[in-house]
Amino acid sequence: MSRMIFNKLVLQGVTYKRTIKFNKDLTIISGDKTSGKSLILSLIDYCLGKSKKIDLKVQKELSENCDQIFLELTIDNETLTIKRLLKEKQNKMSVYFCAFDELDGYTQKTVDKDELMQFLMRKLNINEYKLVKHQKHSTMQELETVSFRDIFRYVYIHQHELGTHDFLSNKTTYKRYKNPHAFKLMFDLIEPDKDNLKQQLVNAKNKIEQANKEVVGLKSYLRDKDAEDYTVLWNKQGEYIADIDQRKKEKASIIQNSKSNKNNENEMYVALKKELTEIANQMSEFERQRNDYLLSVNSKKLLKQEYKYERAETDATLEINYKLIIPEQNIECPLCNSTVPHRSHDQQGVSSINTLNKIKNDLTSKIKLVTSMIENDNSIIDQLNTKILRLKKKQKILNNAVAEFTKETEVPFLSQIDSINSIVNKLSREQEIIKECLRIHHKVVEKEKLIAELEAEVKRLEGELEKLKVSETYKKVVFDYLNKQYKSYMSRFKYDSSFETYIDSDTYIPYYLGSSVYDHESGGLLLCMQLSYLSAILSSKSEAYASGHPGILMLDSLSKYLGTLKKQGPTEESIEKIDVSEKDLIHDPEVYEEIYKIIIELSANHQIIIVENTPPSLVDSYTKYTFLSGERGLVNLSANEYIELN
Repeated sequence: MSRMIFNKLVLQGVTYKRTIKFNKDLTIISGDKTSGKSLILSLIDYCLGKSKKIDLKVQKELSENCDQIFLELTIDNETLTIKRLLKEKQNKMSVYFCAFDELDGYTQKTVDKDELMQFLMRKLNINEYKLVKHQKHSTMQELETVSFRDIFRYVYIHQHELGTHDFLSNKTTYKRYKNPHAFKLMFDLIEPDKDNLKQQLVNAKNKIEQANKEVVGLKSYLRDKDAEDYTVLWNKQGEYIADIDQRKKEKASIIQNSKSNKNNENEMYVALKKELTEIANQMSEFERQRNDYLLSVNSKKLLKQEYKYERAETDATLEINYKLIIPEQNIECPLCNSTVPHRSHDQQGVSSINTLNKIKNDLTSKIKLVTSMIENDNSIIDQLNTKILRLKKKQKILNNAVAEFTKETEVPFLSQIDSINSIVNKLSREQEIIKECLRIHHKVVEKEKLIAELEAEVKRLEGELEKLKVSETYKKVVFDYLNKQYKSYMSRFKYDSSFETYIDSDTYIPYYLGSSVYDHESGGLLLCMQLSYLSAILSSKSEAYASGHPGILMLDSLSKYLGTLKKQGPTEESIEKIDVSEKDLIHDPEVYEEIYKIIIELSANHQIIIVENTPPSLVDSYTKYTFLSGERGLVNLSANEYIELN
């Protein structure tokens, strides 16, 4: 039962940063209108692949101060961070396999929306599901995927949907028709298509094979760099950081003690130091190029081994073809009954051998080409090594010259500073190499996790192939539970659930008194039906039914259609005087508080994020942020973490 938990949302620009943290149970975000409360939920949605971009003409404070958004989340004890830009390349998202505070040590994985949906579905252990639909203005058919975005409509209900007929984007045709399929996907009610499952199985196995090859290549690179031990690298990095900090402190001390000295350094000394800096930069660039070519050589060696393996298989097939003898057969003419010799197998055999020989020749050519490319790369590596060696010799000569020159200078503290700078630069370059190796270690772990996920997917798909029809018994158990919960919640909201109040097992939408959530007109009733429906789905996950639901809920503005101020009720005497029956008393304030009691109950096992102007006092302990309109909203310059850091 995979679960998703949002840890934090980070708004970041060149000079601005603000982190919004979420509780693992219930988080209430309150405040004025137009203060940015709802924007938090929109930005979470945006990071999870929402197609519509954030309107920066409306969100002016966000536009002026931020250019990227980070969402840190946890899925089954694995922490991930998703980054999405606000002003450019909005169709691409970056996934980091770490917490936000550790981004510097990891390499990002850049994906488009479809790739992100596949990634999240795999992380949540949900099978991909495709629908057959007619193309627009055509009789032709096409396949469309039911994705994480369709399931997420059951997670995030924004204020324009809650209590309206646009619940679950019902007014958008291309979304509405996918809702029943998303519901079935959440509750494992899909009847799998055998061919589709086989295709998914093949794709998953191919991805495992590809990921294994990438892991071999990355480990080979680490072996060449003598960087296979992660612990040793981590300790070295700590030593470099400590050494660099110590050198910087020494430099600061020298500068502080030498402020009264006069800088009389001549042009020759400046020229020598400038040339040394250029040499150091050139060496760093040549070393980077050499490392790239080493990685390229390792990849080509793997490819060459695959070609050799294929050629060996082709040779074995050729040998079998030469030894295989097919007996001659005679064919009798149906008109004259004469016998006609039939020798087509000879031609077929020759054709088969010719094809195999052609394949073998192609593989031989490819092997020669890859060998030539490897030799060329090795030649370039040798040239780079020669250049690096020459630069090192030149660097040594110049360092000796600088050492002699500084003996005569009247400002020895400058030579000390230059020396410290050189050491810090060298240590920084070596530290960067260590960091790059650590990033590759993290990439190996990422690939190994991917392989484990794909292997789990293969196992799941193989299980689906054995079970090609959904059990009607299971479906009945699911809806018995959902209806029991739905009726219970409706009763708590002061609605009679004894007559035709249920979740339909064909359309998968809630009904009250025989009419669906899209037929009733009262906003308060619609709100209660929708919340009862969503709460029943969420609670069913605790009973191991809604395995495809992320186990999280985000709601915006619950108080729109309910009176939220609880007043002292009329006394029995006043009721008798005005002849008002108990059923005519207004229950809205009590219902509003009951909604929050249910939300608190659900949050014991699920994360829930609520945006509300003035939530009731019973959730004061869950109110994480209170925004005010104007400068003290979500984008609050006084809460800029960069300023606090400085």
